[in-house]
Amino acid sequence: MRSVALVIWHEIRVTLSKRVYWIMTFLLPAFILIGTFIPQIVAGDSLEEDPLTAMQSSIQHIGVVDAPGLIQELPPGLPSDLIIIYDNEAPARADMTAGELDQLFIMDADFVNNGGVTAIGKGNNMFSNLGSEDLLSYIVAYNLTGDPATAALLVDPLPRVTYTDLASPTKVDHGDDAASSFVPFIMMFVLFFVITITAGFMLQSVAKEKENRTMEVLLLSLSPKQLMLGKVLGLGSVALVQMMIWMLGARTALMRSADLLSLPADLTLPISYLALVLVFFLLGYFLYAAMLGMMGALAPNVREGTQFTFIIIFPLLLPLWLNSIFSTAPNGTLAVILSLIPFTAPTGMVARMAITTVPAWQVVLSLLGLLATTYFFVSLAARFFRADVLLSARSLHWRRLQQEIRGLFVAQS
Repeated sequence: MRSVALVIWHEIRVTLSKRVYWIMTFLLPAFILIGTFIPQIVAGDSLEEDPLTAMQSSIQHIGVVDAPGLIQELPPGLPSDLIIIYDNEAPARADMTAGELDQLFIMDADFVNNGGVTAIGKGNNMFSNLGSEDLLSYIVAYNLTGDPATAALLVDPLPRVTYTDLASPTKVDHGDDAASSFVPFIMMFVLFFVITITAGFMLQSVAKEKENRTMEVLLLSLSPKQLMLGKVLGLGSVALVQMMIWMLGARTALMRSADLLSLPADLTLPISYLALVLVFFLLGYFLYAAMLGMMGALAPNVREGTQFTFIIIFPLLLPLWLNSIFSTAPNGTLAVILSLIPFTAPTGMVARMAITTVPAWQVVLSLLGLLATTYFFVSLAARFFRADVLLSARSLHWRRLQQEIRGLFVAQS
């Protein structure tokens, strides 16, 4: 055990001395949080600002040719000089040409039956009219109903929707889908990068020691199995520290987002959820560290070993690419499958649990499948940590990998 402890301490010391470790641990999350907070602060300020005031900063005068004679008065609170009502089209077009109007709406005489409106903006920019169309709709609706509240509902009949999951009695109440997409994405992001970065250190450590022939010295004082155990536990320790820092940053970002965007309190990350995240992280780390460590044991140098990195981590990346399905249909077929497959479970199940209540049997099944797969690959990788493999300078390619795996199973039988 003393030899294993020395390897653990060596891996911790070497990893902590790497600048890239501290950059990925602190600077990258800080950059992400800053990039998240600034748009949210701007969004929060804009939400507190009166929409009419915000629109008036760019639009001073809007002309409306009221051919059907529907607009008798403006709703309460609207400045009288914002909307200029015309009885016919000629003077309105003249004022628009003279630059006295920013936008002009010409209502058809048969507007009640066909709803036709011609919008004219400066520079023929069709998007310049989008901001004031709702305002015109509100004015028309107010004159038809006589009630500002009813007019507002006609313009936006679903101003606030309460979303609830069939499997969960907890309601998630929010005005848009920002929260439902932000929560699973940030958790998948954290899990993916911490697992791949720290598991990647395993490949680099083994391949580099083979390349500089340090491996020959190490194998004189400890067995290959002790070497692998020490590396996995040592890198796992620094990975756990990194994961806890990232999770703290994720929880802080989510709580900050809730404050700025008035998101519901139940979107924060409870301790029970974070505990499950740590379990999925540890199993995911051991799984991918074993696979990448196996590549490091077979590769004669770091360059050849890293050629297989993307192929190995691709399953873990898949839920991150398909993150929208976890926010739109967290209990849909594809989301459930990705959360149960062991290679995608660390990111897939964590994303589902962040946004909905996952049935307990699915969580248990996902953990058992991940545990069994991790045990299999750790055992498989341990068989590659042999002196003849670790000291070999043979090139790593698919045919050799197949031969080595086939040779293990033949020898076992």
